Amino acid sequence: MPVYSYRGKTILGKVKRGKVTADNIDIAKNLIRSKGVVYIESLKEEKSSGLNMEINLSFMDKVKLKDIVLFTRQLYSMINAGIPLVSALRALEQQVSNRKLKEIIKDVAKQVEEGGRFSAALAKYRDVFGDLYISMIKAAEEAGTLDTTLKRLAEYLEKVEHLRSKVKSAMFYPTFVLIIASIIVAGILIFVIPTFAGIYKEFGGELPALTRMVIKASDFLRDYIGWLIAGIVIFIFIFKRLLKIPKFKYYFDLFMLKVPVFGELILKSSIANFARTLSSMFSSGINILKALDIAAETSNNQIIQEEISKVKEQVEKGISLAVALSRSKIFPPMLINMVAIGEDAGNLDEMLAKVADFYEEEVDTMVDGLTSLIEPLMMVFIGGVIGFIIIAMYLPIFKMGSLIK
Repeated sequence: MPVYSYRGKTILGKVKRGKVTADNIDIAKNLIRSKGVVYIESLKEEKSSGLNMEINLSFMDKVKLKDIVLFTRQLYSMINAGIPLVSALRALEQQVSNRKLKEIIKDVAKQVEEGGRFSAALAKYRDVFGDLYISMIKAAEEAGTLDTTLKRLAEYLEKVEHLRSKVKSAMFYPTFVLIIASIIVAGILIFVIPTFAGIYKEFGGELPALTRMVIKASDFLRDYIGWLIAGIVIFIFIFKRLLKIPKFKYYFDLFMLKVPVFGELILKSSIANFARTLSSMFSSGINILKALDIAAETSNNQIIQEEISKVKEQVEKGISLAVALSRSKIFPPMLINMVAIGEDAGNLDEMLAKVADFYEEEVDTMVDGLTSLIEPLMMVFIGGVIGFIIIAMYLPIFKMGSLIK
């Protein structure tokens, strides 16, 4: 693919030089303008000498939410600047680092260039973009508001990613600390305790009960460490398989909602995601039944999915959304009241956006509180376990006279 070197100026008059890779000079110009260059002084294709080989080991890349967020934000910027859709897609094809997404954009650009609809091209990759993304793009094409919808999508996805990362960090932090603590304790039991045990064995006396208990734990761990690791790996594998069984997933999700503190965190994040999804879809002109369908699919908790499905069934029968939500034990009064106000005032999307903002702030506050609370608790726990082992192993020293025979 040709490489073009350029020299130009930004809107502030700053000289900017660089290189871009593009199929042709028109795409190169669009790509350069997307970098903030408003006046191109020189642009020329560089001649390649020798063998030009591109090696990319990221062919197995998985398209993550943050990749879609960046793609959407950049596409909005280009469309809003007046760059044609095909040219914008061709430019983005050269910019993205994710190999899989690069191939997807290339294929989507080709389909649009051949006369296909953007939404139809994206629908081919439904597992990557999702129903919400495709439905909103389709509605935007019909209304002629692609740039506005892309901006709304980018903002929605950024908030969803922020919310997910917050919840994941709250779940991951204690798990990570426990794993590190377990490795430290296992290291002490496997490598340090046997040295003490060998010394005390030479004395021949009876060791204190705490010391004997720690030595037995050390012996057990040394003898069965391989089996324990294999058991953990097998458990994780079986657990992931079980989560694919609907009935097991249902009871696991129910259990997670009942876990103190973490259950409340999951529920609040789910409510925020539900409200944000409905708000984005309503503002794009998507009908309520389709919006509820997609909102159910975007929820990771099966209990909440079923409740949303029940709400949809009632709305289908002509019941208002607020009344349908009030008949569920999952949805909080604030959401119901705001939906009722929005339905009466005709600004349901705005009310739902405010609900989403509120619960996202609640999640942020809860995560910050949990982190500040868990950190000292974990330190006390780790210190307590290691302190217990140290005391158990040094206890015989205080009884040295009775140990020596």
